[in-house]
Amino acid sequence: MNQIRIGALLSYISIFLTFIVGFIYTPILIRILGQTDYGIYSLILAFASYLSLMDMGVGNAIVRYIARNRVLGDSNKESDLIGHFLKFFLVISLFTIVVGVLICINAPFFFQNSLETPDIKTAQIMIIILTINFALSFPLNVYSSVLQAYERFIFLKLFSIIRIVIVPIVTLISLTIGYRLIAMTVISSSVNIIILIIGYLYCKKVIGIKVTYSPINLNYKKEIYSYALLIFLTAIADKIYWQTDQILLGILKNPESVAIYAVAIQFIFIFISLSGALSTLFLPQITKLVTEENHISRLDELFIKISKYQFFILALVFSGFFLFGQDFIILWAGQTFEQAYIIVIILMIPFFFDLVQNTGLVILQAKGLYLFRTISLIVCSILNIVISIPIINLYGSIGTAIVTSLFVAIGNVILLNVYYHYKVGLNIKLYWKNIISITVPILLLVTFIYIIIFNQRMQIMELIIWIVLYTVLYTAVIYFFCFSTTEKRALKRTLSNIISIVIKI
Repeated sequence: MNQIRIGALLSYISIFLTFIVGFIYTPILIRILGQTDYGIYSLILAFASYLSLMDMGVGNAIVRYIARNRVLGDSNKESDLIGHFLKFFLVISLFTIVVGVLICINAPFFFQNSLETPDIKTAQIMIIILTINFALSFPLNVYSSVLQAYERFIFLKLFSIIRIVIVPIVTLISLTIGYRLIAMTVISSSVNIIILIIGYLYCKKVIGIKVTYSPINLNYKKEIYSYALLIFLTAIADKIYWQTDQILLGILKNPESVAIYAVAIQFIFIFISLSGALSTLFLPQITKLVTEENHISRLDELFIKISKYQFFILALVFSGFFLFGQDFIILWAGQTFEQAYIIVIILMIPFFFDLVQNTGLVILQAKGLYLFRTISLIVCSILNIVISIPIINLYGSIGTAIVTSLFVAIGNVILLNVYYHYKVGLNIKLYWKNIISITVPILLLVTFIYIIIFNQRMQIMELIIWIVLYTVLYTAVIYFFCFSTTEKRALKRTLSNIISIVIKI
């Protein structure tokens, strides 16, 4: 449990650092590179990120099945599983290289209407570097998944924090020397591989992970890859939602449109990570829980408890961005990026309701009921592409954001809640009763602040003061009007434990 608690704390520290680093790093990057080069950089990262789909959902399957095997205590089976996954990813690495080379060769065709010839050549070099990065990462990621299954969250999150800090520092040094997009790609890829190698060494030397290559049972293999297939199809849908919009804008519009959308997506990714930081830590625990009899009431309790804490965090970010986000983006990235504020708000609205319930997705994974989620996501994501293409031509970035938001609301919120209630058996009525009860005080606070600051344009110091003041008021409202007596006691204990750890350090 200490691993989970400290891991959760480190997760939020990681997210906070991501925001702080992004707050400092991104505007410097935009000003050094210019809006066009920044758009190209974002476009190629989005394009190459499709290579991560070569994981095919098996990384998540490793966590699930290693965690489940730990309950059974069969160390030989665990070694065979790890060996099997390593062989699988070595093949995937070779396939990734082939696909990456094909993407590189065809880059002039994809970007002939939106990029100049020198920019296309730069893009091709970046794609090759990223291809090598993914090819090396896949086998090493097996050990990262094993660390997660072993609940070594402290180690994982600490190195995540190291990555967040190191990459921007080294990148900015290289930019001041005169290096550009290719050097940035080399730096981020190198740091990633080094950290994965450290994870491998930790597994071998500290945990004592052993690898054998005996064949595993055919039926068991079918079960693993059936589960992985669902995760894989879901990952495809997620890529369509988040990377395809930028790619379509890059193909149909220009790098400047990609740059604005990329800035907006940075805020959405931080928003998404706030929910995943807590819920993903519970996959091993929930996997064990669903193997017990009469577990549904305990799942309901855990689902509501985690969702409430996620709600408090996400509501602070969402409401804060609604109140102060426009001024922040103008001061931070420049007047030309003002449209990013509208895009973020459009996307945040449905995602707020989706992300609050992220623990439900972990429950679906643990119970092997991910098929419906996968099918709904695939259908919605395909419709998103089909409708986005003409909408982008007519309305640009705002149009594609509205389309994406609509299908997130349908697939991730409405349909999924129906499924939770009727198929999984979760008490969704009780869930929303709890959520609505804590929403009213927050809405009153947001309305009050909005009336006071309506139509003002703030400078940096004024904005900081208002953000700090709002955070204090929000925290007070949550504590006095939303927390139960039990939750207040638990918070005091947690803060006391954190203070004790800090004092010892």
